[in-house]
Amino acid sequence: MKISSRIKAILGIAVALAVVAGAGVYWAQSSAAASLKYVTAVAGTGDVTQTYTATGSVTRKNTAEASFEVSGTVSSVKVSVGDKVHAGDTLATLNKASLQLAVLNASTSVAQAEASLYAAQHPTSTASGSGGSGSTGGVVVNPAILTAATSRVNTAVADEATKCDALIASLTASSSGVTSSSADASSPAAESTATAEPSATATPTETATSLAKVTPADVSDEELAACVDARAEVIAANTNLQELIAKLTSSTGSTKKKTSSSTTTVSKSAVAKAKAALLEAQQGLDTANANLAKAKLVAPISGTVGTVGLSVGSSSSSGSITIVGSGNAEITFELPLKTRRQVEVGQAVTVTPAGSTTELTGKITSIATLATSGTSGDTATYTAIALIEDPKSLLPSGSKAAVTMPINAVTGVLRVPASAVTPTGTGTATVEVVTSTSATTAKSTEVKTGAVGGGWVEITSGLDAGAIVVLADNTAEIPSNQTNRRRTTSTSSSSTSSSTAASSAGATPAAAAPTAQPSATATSK
Repeated sequence: MKISSRIKAILGIAVALAVVAGAGVYWAQSSAAASLKYVTAVAGTGDVTQTYTATGSVTRKNTAEASFEVSGTVSSVKVSVGDKVHAGDTLATLNKASLQLAVLNASTSVAQAEASLYAAQHPTSTASGSGGSGSTGGVVVNPAILTAATSRVNTAVADEATKCDALIASLTASSSGVTSSSADASSPAAESTATAEPSATATPTETATSLAKVTPADVSDEELAACVDARAEVIAANTNLQELIAKLTSSTGSTKKKTSSSTTTVSKSAVAKAKAALLEAQQGLDTANANLAKAKLVAPISGTVGTVGLSVGSSSSSGSITIVGSGNAEITFELPLKTRRQVEVGQAVTVTPAGSTTELTGKITSIATLATSGTSGDTATYTAIALIEDPKSLLPSGSKAAVTMPINAVTGVLRVPASAVTPTGTGTATVEVVTSTSATTAKSTEVKTGAVGGGWVEITSGLDAGAIVVLADNTAEIPSNQTNRRRTTSTSSSSTSSSTAASSAGATPAAAAPTAQPSATATSK
């Protein structure tokens, strides 16, 4: 079948019109896109994870020796030679009886010291004056109050007996080499110290009958805390009763003419001594709690158990447990003061070896309590050490590596792309806001910022969800080669300053710098 020349001509004209029409649509769309002055994004809700990055020095760590830091008797050994362990796994434990008794005694000392301090700060008023023959002036105490105070003592003593007697008997019986300090764990019910009661309440726990049947390992921290609370209440109740008795004693026996004068003198010396005694008692309690925490021996690194020098029933000082690491490395780096407060031992970190894109994982094993020598004030830094699993030996000893860790993560917050934000200070910035995507003018708005990370900035105030913010200006002049070289140098210095400021604020340098986004649109969750 042949197509006539007329039909061919008509088809040719149709195709030409279609091409012209398509080109017209394309140029119309391109012209419309080019006519937009601003590249914008919409402020919306989403998640922001702020990270801190530092450069650290690598040291290979192939073996580690773990030993108890406190004296005691080994109650269990959890590993044997050849076992695989991870950092933080329990290797052995001590009999905690004597350590728990030490905590109980130290807690009682703190409660007594607090009572003594209050007594020094609030001495009982002494009535003085004269009255008629046979008169008894002074303070009158309501019998109901005295009865209540006496009842409180009786209740506290009974509660302390329930929560402490069997516990102390169990711990004392199982504690090897109990010293005179353990004997001090007797009930404080008979002791009297003049003070008003601190508001101590006892936490309910198991009955003395069931407690008397448990083994030392079954004495939990909760039961110990309940006994501590019960003892504190005995001291408080007894103190309250003694204060009432002191008031009654000072208000009777006068045979002179009645007057209403009274004197109360606070001795600065007595207060100072009481404060010093309380500080000493609190330090003793802190030490006792720290020693109790050290009754568990944990693996300092991951690896294979090489030697076991401890056995059940032996002294804690009789030996140690050696862990042979496999491809482990330690990286040492500095934490600024502000970031130090947001990081803790055990926190996960990501390490990137120099010249590599491979990411290794590990955990922080220690953070120095004292600032690194030569630093002070807000610029002080603290040495931190992280243990990194490196089976392929990508971290040679003496090399450098980047350490990254999350320090602030928020969810469901108002956020905008980092390129829309111009920092003006710590936690403050400005953003350019337009009324529509086709707007030709923008309004500078001051905002407060929070977490910064992943190309996003959290906005805590100054902006509402749905606001249209400016990412870039399409009409900005393109710099010449000479101007561009000057601007490149200036931008490099600016980026360095921004990175330094972001690092001191705990943000990743890349996220803090207000660089332009590669895409013209931003998506929020």
